[in-house]
Amino acid sequence: MAAASYRPSMKRSVLRSFLLATLAGAAIWSLSPLLTGDVEPWDAGGLYYTVALALGGGLCGSVSPKPLWPLYAGCVAGQVLYLLGWLPTGPLLPVGLVFVLLCSLVFLAGAYIGSRARTRWQARKQQPPRGGA
Repeated sequence: MAAASYRPSMKRSVLRSFLLATLAGAAIWSLSPLLTGDVEPWDAGGLYYTVALALGGGLCGSVSPKPLWPLYAGCVAGQVLYLLGWLPTGPLLPVGLVFVLLCSLVFLAGAYIGSRARTRWQARKQQPPRGGA
């Protein structure tokens, strides 16, 4: 019986993680012109794309720490949906899609760090205070 009640919760967790990361991935692209002046975040002159992916992953991982795979898949989906829905495409689209897949590993690394930080913080919060009188 316990396994049956666990599955809907797990499905909600996966869906929540996926949707959160999808929004984060699309936000990275939609904010790029405002913050960098470049439509494509990887064309920005600085570290915008890398930092945005790492911070977005860290935030998503701290909000929804487990499982991590829907965070990666959602980040890719959000970026691809934004790219295909709002930007003109051309013959280099397949290269761009591979680039998104690879660069989203930075998001996954950030999500892992955010997830670990949250679980450690929660474990520390649940421990009884040390020391004594």
